[in-house]
Amino acid sequence: MTFSVEYSDACRIVRSLALSLARAGVVSEELLSPQALPAGRLHELAGAVALFFGLDGERAAALEKLDSYAQWADHVYREAQGAALVFSTSGSSGHPSLHSFIMRDLEEEAESLKPFFADRRRIVSVMPVHHIFGFAFALTLPRVLGIQVLDLPPLPTGDFFRALRSGDLLLAFPVFWKSVLDMCSGPSAPAVPPDIRGVSSGAPCPPEVIEGLLGAGPGGGKPLCAGMTEIYGATEFGAVGIRGECRGGYTLLPHWRRLPLPAGPDGEEWGIGRGRGEAQPLPDRIGWSDERHFVPLRRMDKAVQVAGINVFPERVVALLRGHPAVADCAVRLMRPEEGVRLKAFVVPRAGVMADTFLMRELRRLLTVGLEPASRPKSIRFGECLPGTPTGKSADWDIDDGEADAGVCT
Repeated sequence: MTFSVEYSDACRIVRSLALSLARAGVVSEELLSPQALPAGRLHELAGAVALFFGLDGERAAALEKLDSYAQWADHVYREAQGAALVFSTSGSSGHPSLHSFIMRDLEEEAESLKPFFADRRRIVSVMPVHHIFGFAFALTLPRVLGIQVLDLPPLPTGDFFRALRSGDLLLAFPVFWKSVLDMCSGPSAPAVPPDIRGVSSGAPCPPEVIEGLLGAGPGGGKPLCAGMTEIYGATEFGAVGIRGECRGGYTLLPHWRRLPLPAGPDGEEWGIGRGRGEAQPLPDRIGWSDERHFVPLRRMDKAVQVAGINVFPERVVALLRGHPAVADCAVRLMRPEEGVRLKAFVVPRAGVMADTFLMRELRRLLTVGLEPASRPKSIRFGECLPGTPTGKSADWDIDDGEADAGVCT
């Protein structure tokens, strides 16, 4: 059976998985080669690569003996079994779920996307290719379009802007787009070539960010993008819908059909399926205007998204409440003017001082127990949880200096 990706693709995927370790505290020097990694991180990376490519235990163990990422890529290219790749959901709390895709379905998805981007000359991506959207737009789509792809780190620096060319399709996530808009709105804004089109995926992008990028915001301004496309989807499905108007609805991509659900979750009547498959429920409550057009209404798993990653505030609450010094707490998303991360309000137990020592204890608990996107950026202390006069929970202000720039650390 033919392997599902080319050798050059395997190199990019292995490198992408290695770079993902940087979120867990691996420094850049240690990423130069697998043998420079601490033993625990080496084993972790080998497991992630083996899982993605479907390697069994013996073939996975062989990775840890190889000296370079190029040798890792060659190994998985030769030894991977079958034509399926395994993607993990972005949920950073609890246990992420795994979803297997055969290459035929991934190529079908790329063919569905092809007509929307047929005029592009190159794809520039800041998305990791081991994530479902990065794989779709930075690996399979450029292949069916017959164009080159450039992987760049998700940092809107001067080097990033200098790498752009007219005719590029730039793939990024909402927090990155917000950073681009902020950087290009200042007095020392970098030059942006004409005819750059953007794609945003992984989470809803605020309409005001897209309108700012298009020069259509309240203050007008020079457009930074000639067009912006949003993709609705999930790791379980890949790309599902597409829209070019940030305040409009999505159009179901051609490889999907709306199908009735016999017993859908949360009373949902409709799911989606491929031509040969059964209906599957989407992770959101969906409002359908007809069989091809829809609007996501709300999530059904009570997750919120931080930088395109599903996080579960109630799980963060449970972790904090488990600390012996905590009587109660609340966790929610920051307001737009505060940032794009979680914030927490903590009520200490009677006799416990709300001091820097307790703050350090809680920060240590969050660092050990959660991945970066799930860790509240702001923690406030108080004698009781914020509430309205009628007893309902209420929002609270963050302390000065805790406003978030959108980087998950």
